[in-house]
Amino acid sequence: MSNKKRVKNNFKQIYEKVNHNKYSQLTNVSGKVQVKSNLTNLIKNYKTILILIIVILLGLFIYTFRQTPMTILYCVLFLLGLFAFYLYVGTYRLTLDEKNLNLYINFQKTTIDTNSLANIYVSRQKMHFFGFPIYNYLLNIIYMKDNEPMIITLPTVMIDRKNLLKLFSNIKTVKIKDEEEEKQEKRKK
Repeated sequence: MSNKKRVKNNFKQIYEKVNHNKYSQLTNVSGKVQVKSNLTNLIKNYKTILILIIVILLGLFIYTFRQTPMTILYCVLFLLGLFAFYLYVGTYRLTLDEKNLNLYINFQKTTIDTNSLANIYVSRQKMHFFGFPIYNYLLNIIYMKDNEPMIITLPTVMIDRKNLLKLFSNIKTVKIKDEEEEKQEKRKK
């Protein structure tokens, strides 16, 4: 028997692998890639956590409102409404090729010329979920519009991780030193 370790790319590993430096310049896009954010990917990425949260919430609702079953129904419907809203807000499709970046989000289409793209990177943000600190990973797209830098920040929770890696394998960037790094280098000298 062979001892093969199953390598699972979680978002922390992807964050460490790809170019996540916001002080980089996009130089080249090779090939076409499509990244979809949808419910299927959310379930695939977080199946056990979602089941655990649903069981805990239902258990709490049933225990707390056992005398009034209609309140349980109202709470569940309210949470389903919130889930549907966040699903609507977090669902998008991004297509990148040599000419354009097309973003379909909330029934709107945004087309950005690749010549005006400044950078695409993954950032991470610390937040709390039920009191537990977690990291939220975001896909950031910086582009120039009327000589002003614009940024689009998209959640990565419902993205297929393989497509995210494919996106970053199709773009080439060059790191630009930021002012803080230059100050630190001067201090060392």
